[in-house]
Amino acid sequence: SDCMIGIAKLVAALSSLLLAIWLAHSINNKHTITSHMDDPSSLSNPLDVRALSLALDLKIDFSSKVLVGHVDVDAEVINEAEYFALDTKSLSVTGVSLIGGGSLPYKLSSAHDSFGSALHITLPDEIKKKGSRFTVRVQYSTTTASTALQWLEPEQTAGKQHPYLFSQCQAIHARSMVPCQDTPSNKVTYSATIRLASPLVALMSATRLPSNEEGVFKFEQKIKIPTYLIAIAAGHLVSRPVGPRSLVWSEPETVEKGEYEFANTEKFIQAGEELLTPYVWGQYDVLLLPPSFPYGGMENPMLTFVTPTLLAGDRSLENVIAHEIAHSWMGNLVTNRYWSEFFLNEGFTVFIERKIAALLAKANGKQVFYFEAILGLKHLQDDINTFQGTPEQFRLTALRPDLHGIDPDDAFSSVPYEKGFNLLCCLQEIVGEDKMNAWLKKYVTHFQFQSITAEQMKAHFLEHFTKGEGSAGVDQGQLGSFDWDKWFNQPGMPPHLVKYDTSLADSATKLASDLASGAKEPTEGDLSSFTAGQKMMMLDQLLVIGEGEGRTPVSSDVLAKIDKAYGLTASKNSELRFRWYTLNLRAGNQAIVPHVVGFLKEQGRMKFVRPLYRELNKTSFGKEVAASTFREHRNQYHSIASRLVAKDLGLE
Repeated sequence: SDCMIGIAKLVAALSSLLLAIWLAHSINNKHTITSHMDDPSSLSNPLDVRALSLALDLKIDFSSKVLVGHVDVDAEVINEAEYFALDTKSLSVTGVSLIGGGSLPYKLSSAHDSFGSALHITLPDEIKKKGSRFTVRVQYSTTTASTALQWLEPEQTAGKQHPYLFSQCQAIHARSMVPCQDTPSNKVTYSATIRLASPLVALMSATRLPSNEEGVFKFEQKIKIPTYLIAIAAGHLVSRPVGPRSLVWSEPETVEKGEYEFANTEKFIQAGEELLTPYVWGQYDVLLLPPSFPYGGMENPMLTFVTPTLLAGDRSLENVIAHEIAHSWMGNLVTNRYWSEFFLNEGFTVFIERKIAALLAKANGKQVFYFEAILGLKHLQDDINTFQGTPEQFRLTALRPDLHGIDPDDAFSSVPYEKGFNLLCCLQEIVGEDKMNAWLKKYVTHFQFQSITAEQMKAHFLEHFTKGEGSAGVDQGQLGSFDWDKWFNQPGMPPHLVKYDTSLADSATKLASDLASGAKEPTEGDLSSFTAGQKMMMLDQLLVIGEGEGRTPVSSDVLAKIDKAYGLTASKNSELRFRWYTLNLRAGNQAIVPHVVGFLKEQGRMKFVRPLYRELNKTSFGKEVAASTFREHRNQYHSIASRLVAKDLGLE
């Protein structure tokens, strides 16, 4: 039987190897093609006619739940072209004209479910030639099917008196808010005039300009950004200062909580500047959104959007702010050219976020850096397990997956974040931390304001450490044998992990092991010296103990004792609640279901709602509850979250 097990393992290993070889070949070939083509997630033609800037003039109509007005698109002909193609999705286009000229013929291509329709604008002969500059005006309105916009009724807000609007354009939803070249490969400046009824306030990811008209708000973004970073919000909003260049914005009912929770914003910005380059955006504000916001945060320039699930009351979840601030360099200044290389945004950002935490922890920095890495590794393993359902899904766990024909939202996971982070850890292990930090500064300086590929990042790294000033003292043999192809293209867990410092994690993992085995009875004082992160680690370890073939989840009896001592069911920390509810569902504890349902109703953050719906759906007692809860509340979620949860539950 040992022999049979050995053969089975060998067959499994060979199958994985063959899949990896095929995938690497496939993606390498595809990558070569896309370097000469447009972004496969866009229907626009920026290699022929490139948008340079957008000027929006829009009225926010809360009664009809639409934006109405026009956008002026300034463009340049790169190669002689017959038409100018813009991305649109669920927009009503009513006219196109040439500024300084007359109306222009246009047509919309047939609609693709994910990518929308191309707006083909026929160019007159006088502006077809290479080097021509022109501006077109597109008259349009959004529709209620816009995936970028969420409209909230007054009762869905904290104040219950006024409606609320916010956008979420990443990855490819800007096209459902404004006709544009909706690809990270092209960056634009933008300005906007936004009109809405008083006393509501409009905010955007841009500098706020003075306006003498009531209900008219003006904005300008002078730094070129990809269109997924265009953002708008409108509601009964007020602000409080949380630093010399930062305000927290929110409804009046929650602004004080935000002011307290995000008080360390300036420290994070200064740490980012110390690690990288000066902060170029001027203002850094935080908008605390209503609970339906589908992400932890969104790094819209000058106006980070964050979820209210960060309001733990003790700043224990403020690392999300550090993450979004790190995006001010990684993602917003140096941007992935294609969504298939999202790790250039997120892996680098996680790396900098943890370096910021380490810098602020001072003497304890290394331990803090790796403690966060251990927490992230659990999240990565969970997501890769989720994607193992089919070969098509598993391929999406490569660091550089093939996204031709695939909505980038369907590939969203912690892979670009945590696998990308571990790639950078391995590179740092080869060259040393000081040299890595010096390279990161040069990397940002060299590529800022650009959209780049993984191959460009790799070439810059190798040039610096094999021929440039970083080469001295670096083991060239180790660097030369580094398997970039495997890191970029092989699906699954990272091919190599550096040795993590586990000193901050050890007490949490030991407590979990002792509790699960019965070697220790839980007592109230067990967690008195634990940080919120160590409590998360302890719960993660309890989850790990019950995962894998032949293992059984921690029992309801053990969990009941833990809850009596630690009061986890009553916790207000969203990260702890998420882990605690998962443990109880896996243990078959039906009494936890009302708490899970309450959590699913009160917020729409995908990090929590998607896995909890899946866990509920797996149980005999929760399957119908999951379906009925989702059907009843799906309109409370953002459209991105709603579509993906429906897919998870098989309700599409």
